Amino acid sequence: MNQGVIAALVTPFSETGEVSESGVARLLDTLRPHVDALLPNLSTGEGRWLTDGQWEAMLRATVKHAGELPVLAGVLRPTTEQVLERARVAADLGAHGLVATSPYGAGVTQGEIYRHFADLAEQSGLPVVVYHGTEVSGNAADFDTLLRICELPSVVGVKDSSGSADFTRRLVEARPGARVLAGLEHLLLESGPVDGYVVALANVEPALCADLFAGRLTDPEGALTEACERYGLEKDDWYRWVKTELFRRGVLETDRTVDTGEVPS
Repeated sequence: MNQGVIAALVTPFSETGEVSESGVARLLDTLRPHVDALLPNLSTGEGRWLTDGQWEAMLRATVKHAGELPVLAGVLRPTTEQVLERARVAADLGAHGLVATSPYGAGVTQGEIYRHFADLAEQSGLPVVVYHGTEVSGNAADFDTLLRICELPSVVGVKDSSGSADFTRRLVEARPGARVLAGLEHLLLESGPVDGYVVALANVEPALCADLFAGRLTDPEGALTEACERYGLEKDDWYRWVKTELFRRGVLETDRTVDTGEVPS
């Protein structure tokens, strides 16, 4: 569930802006032979901007069409209480785990971050993967706090999107008791022997991601660099670029996004 290639899914929309179940089904058909788990509703899935209804529709469709793949529910909500509410819904819908950030806000303390994940571990009813990075929440656990969080019984992984390959390698070397997952494409090959990848790239190049993780490529750096450039994975709106490509291929029926409804040319 929390190792290998985990596809951070885009959220397919219909022409009317609803989650497209048929789009989810087509997308998962292309991923199923190559990836090890599915992760809807995180940053690539525009999870920050999904309504509760859209969030539930995307998770429900993912679970329905996942086949035998485990589904980790991404939850990007500002407070512990809101994350727990979504986690309970996720468990009812059949999710196998939860991926969540720290509470939002630049002033959140290390103690508050620890207590947040302790509450999730104790009350969510799901195994917890820590989404580590400042992009969404505006804060992050420091190294020692993160190690303490990883000691919590229900915390099973860390998606490290800190932007520092050194930090990821240090975490791997510490053997924290939870799996370490690399979360940024351009740092995959610098992050050391991680337990898995959580990447948007898997939406468009799932076989490449599997080959990268398994070490089967003769020029992995060249292949990864080319893919990151082609799909705009280092841009602020990477999910738009990924949707544009999937729409071009006919996997998605539209390239709509939550925030504007369309992808700029």
